[in-house]
Amino acid sequence: MKKHGLLKVLGILLLIVVILSYILVGRYGERSYIGLGDTLLNSLQSLYYFFDTALFILVVGGFYGVLSKTSAYKKLLDKIVTSVKPHSKRFLYVVIIAFAIIASLTGMTLPLIIFVPLFISIILLLGYDKLVALTATVGSIMIGFVGGIFVSFRDPSNYYGVSYTTFDKLVGLSSNYSNIFPRLLLLLAGIALLIIYLNKYIKNVEAKKVKYELNDNTDLLVTEVKGNYKDIKTWPLIVILSVMFVLLVLGLVPWNSLFNITVFDKFHTWLTGLSIKKFAIFPSIISSNFPAFGNWTSLGNYMMVMILLLVFTFIIKLVSRMKYDEMVDAFVEGMKKMLPTAALIIVAYGVLVCSYNNGFMENLITKSEKFNYGISSLIAILGSVLNVDLYYTAAGIFTPLVGLITDEGVYNSVSVLLQGLFGVVSFAGPTSIILIFGLSYLDIPYTTWLKYIWRFVLYLLVLVALVVLILALL
Repeated sequence: MKKHGLLKVLGILLLIVVILSYILVGRYGERSYIGLGDTLLNSLQSLYYFFDTALFILVVGGFYGVLSKTSAYKKLLDKIVTSVKPHSKRFLYVVIIAFAIIASLTGMTLPLIIFVPLFISIILLLGYDKLVALTATVGSIMIGFVGGIFVSFRDPSNYYGVSYTTFDKLVGLSSNYSNIFPRLLLLLAGIALLIIYLNKYIKNVEAKKVKYELNDNTDLLVTEVKGNYKDIKTWPLIVILSVMFVLLVLGLVPWNSLFNITVFDKFHTWLTGLSIKKFAIFPSIISSNFPAFGNWTSLGNYMMVMILLLVFTFIIKLVSRMKYDEMVDAFVEGMKKMLPTAALIIVAYGVLVCSYNNGFMENLITKSEKFNYGISSLIAILGSVLNVDLYYTAAGIFTPLVGLITDEGVYNSVSVLLQGLFGVVSFAGPTSIILIFGLSYLDIPYTTWLKYIWRFVLYLLVLVALVVLILALL
């Protein structure tokens, strides 16, 4: 297996960005070369700006480091595998549908990786290889984004605020719900397409018609359960994981911006205002900085999520009666396993900082005379690869593209197009953060993934194009 393959690809991409800065004019119509020293500075700057994402990945690793040491987790995996073994393919389909629908309805993508290692372990224990595990989990999350009904992101027009927008609002539509049915069509068709594609691959594996089957899963699987199996209770762990999921949805979905639901903001105001005489109870004992449900990202993209993981890590320690030193050692061990992933993510963000700071893509767009579906799609794909983060892609690529539109009648189709293309790029783009996590966690070479997934990416592009064409003709 090739080592550091994805790192090499990211290095080549970074070099291409540097070369493009010598060829293309940057932001404000001025040529701004990216020197080697600037490349290093930008990479360090990416660590400063996106440290919370890298740290979030490390904390997820620490959480599973502790979780994998508990007998309840091992028994839970064993019980699930034993019960679904006779219907393993149906279980795969359920996982795909569940992840895709959750991602579509909540807009969560990267935060869902908290549950990805759990289902990866189950899929591997069922006897499937790493490509199947990655497709059924990370792949389904990306399908959920392509057909995302309630995808939201930080509003590029309000950098210092905490307001959120959708693709429909980004292009100028007055409602967040203008394209629910086209996106629902993309979601359902995307799920069906992914299931068919995965099922065909599994059949080819069984018939030994593939050259890149990956079955070395020993490092990802937990050890056997020790002690009296019958005395180990799994329900506390099920409750913990369920509560975590509910809190993630409550905290990360922008209820006010997306649905005009203000109940959580009002509750937060009431809670933080509770006091005994002049002693503010919640702010003084818990925190005065914790935001209301729906506003968790105002504290930083993943700060509240990391706090949630740390709290529940300690709860798992208490429930499993794990010694404090054992918990710390397991947490550190889990974080160490995620260090290569975090490093790759910082390099990917280095590509973003170099590209976005230079602004050659933005200048290229603003010099265009009008919006063109074909050229704009190519620019959107390249911009999604270079800018990685949805906020910066929307600010530096999508917003200038929308500015070229003179016919308001194409707003619906452009909204679906931009969201769909960003999601499709996440399947194969070397800078896709969620893909980097999956490839690194499962130790899958990037080239192997491309050889496996390129046909599906092409099918998905055709699907997005057909839906956009229908919308454009209506």
